[in-house]
Amino acid sequence: MIREATRFAAVIGWPIAHSRSPQMLDAAFAAASIDARLVPIGVPPEDFATAVAGLRAMRALGASVTTPHKLAAAALCDELTAEARAIGAVNCLQLDGARWIGHNTDAPGFIDGLAAAGFDPRGKRVVILGAGGAARAVAHGLGAAQVAREPTHGLGTVHVVARDPSSVTWTQALPWSELRQAFATADLVVDCTPIALGADEETAVAALPLGALPPAAWVATLIYHRPTKLLERAKAAGHSTVDGRAMLVHQGARAFTIWTGCPAPIGAMARALDASLLEVG
Repeated sequence: MIREATRFAAVIGWPIAHSRSPQMLDAAFAAASIDARLVPIGVPPEDFATAVAGLRAMRALGASVTTPHKLAAAALCDELTAEARAIGAVNCLQLDGARWIGHNTDAPGFIDGLAAAGFDPRGKRVVILGAGGAARAVAHGLGAAQVAREPTHGLGTVHVVARDPSSVTWTQALPWSELRQAFATADLVVDCTPIALGADEETAVAALPLGALPPAAWVATLIYHRPTKLLERAKAAGHSTVDGRAMLVHQGARAFTIWTGCPAPIGAMARALDASLLEVG
């Protein structure tokens, strides 16, 4: 039950019923002894601006923004962080007085998740599958990590592979026909495509040249709500893997700190996310 003094933040998407952010952030607020809740709000695109104005009027802590509103959120902000401006999308809104500040915690959250799993992207060769908004955030995070490298790590690379490279305007993409060649030298492959959400997942994954990967290569996906065929095949071949839970927890942890100014209780958040997925399963 939310008392009158209880603060709140929102997670906004369309649809929103699948989101596990409320369980994760509510556990974070509880662990930090903060009287606040994260409220899921399903908002169709045509009502997004109205919903954000309502959150401002109610003095919300802020909002997590998910599909399909990340571009629209950026357009509504009074100020964008450098990261959000570079990516062109906002997944975290912070209310500063009456001003909305737009953040993108997806990019650094992905890097945080890799680090927690034991993978250091500095100086590594990375292949990203897909060229949509998620791929753009991941590529930005990896690029920033490469720039922050120490001299001993050397210069890494980030290759984006797309089925239609000519449609990719934010980077130079490789065609799908060069996938095997790209895999052959990869230290990390990140799947940012909807392969795992399609009815032909089995066929699509079987067509990927996983056999070309070096034995020590890692494979990652952004899907968090269920196991994927890609990671199952990669694990069976002896590769280390990272699923979307790592990114979800760490981007949420950054949002928590932005809203509250407190360090995020990452362990409590991860346990709450895992428990919520078990309930669904």
